[in-house]
Parts: sequence; structure tokens; C-alpha cells
Amino acid sequence: MTDTKFDRRDFLVGGVAAGMAVGALAAAPEGTSFIGTAHGAMGKGRLTLHAIDTFYGQTKAGLKIDLSRMEGGEYKLLKSVETVERGRTKDPLIAEGELVAGRYELLMHLEEYFNANNAGMPTPPFLADVHIRFGVYNADQKFHVPILFSPWSYSYYRGS
Repeated sequence: MTDTKFDRRDFLVGGVAAGMAVGALAAAPEGTSFIGTAHGAMGKGRLTLHAIDTFYGQTKAGLKIDLSRMEGGEYKLLKSVETVERGRTKDPLIAEGELVAGRYELLMHLEEYFNANNAGMPTPPFLADVHIRFGVYNADQKFHVPILFSPWSYSYYRGS
């Protein structure tokens, strides 16, 4: 017979953790997935963006952006949108309940935008069309993509 030392603290910590997990499962709404939406399955999430012009130090309307999704090894255009005042789009890029897990691309037409705003860019410009690629790994979540851009640089991240 093996002599196993019994530690009450380990037992209590394990019991509390198990109780919390069972409680979370019991309290979750029916149909809640703790694993995430499968690739290609439509979820409850949505996709939005916020384009912030750091050259002018303000958000402006008029930035054309193409949204594409990877299908069959290629990015297929889903829609073309334009930012409105405050650097957002009039509607979500993908409405709640229509998001699908997978790879996406936002194509920002910076050369066109800065020319329309008389920015006096060199020819050719340093940045013309910028491709931003990202993955949606759980279509039940909301994905927000804030983008900071200028004629010389850009950055983006997953926002909240």
C-alpha cells in the first residue's frame, strides 16, 4: 500500500475550482459554447472598425475600405465601404449574427484618401493601398479593429 499524504488545502482548492466550473456551466445561457465557433460557422458576433487619421490629427469621412474574406485560398471581396464622420462606417462591417470565423482583409485606399484631402503627397506615395489581415477565431465574439494611419505609417489592433 502506498502512503499518500493528504493535504486539506489542496483538496479545498481543487473543490473550489471544480465548484466554480460547474457553477459557470449551470449559469451559462442554453447553447453557450465554451470552445468557440467552428471555422466557417456563423456566430453571434460582429465586425467594426475605427479609422483614425494621425496625419491630420482627427478622424475624417471619405476613406474607402474594401472588406474581403479568405475563401478557397483567395481573398474574396465582401463589400466596399467608406468612413463617415468620426472615422467609423455607417453600419458594422459585418452585422451582429452574420460573422463567420476565418481570415479577413481590410484594404485601405490611402493614396486616394490623401489626394482627396489635398495632403500634397509625393509621387509615388510611400503608402498607397494598405492591406490589413487578421483572423476571426470565434464568431460569437465582437471584433473591433481600430486603425491609426498616416501617409507614412499605420498600425492596428484588436479593440473592444
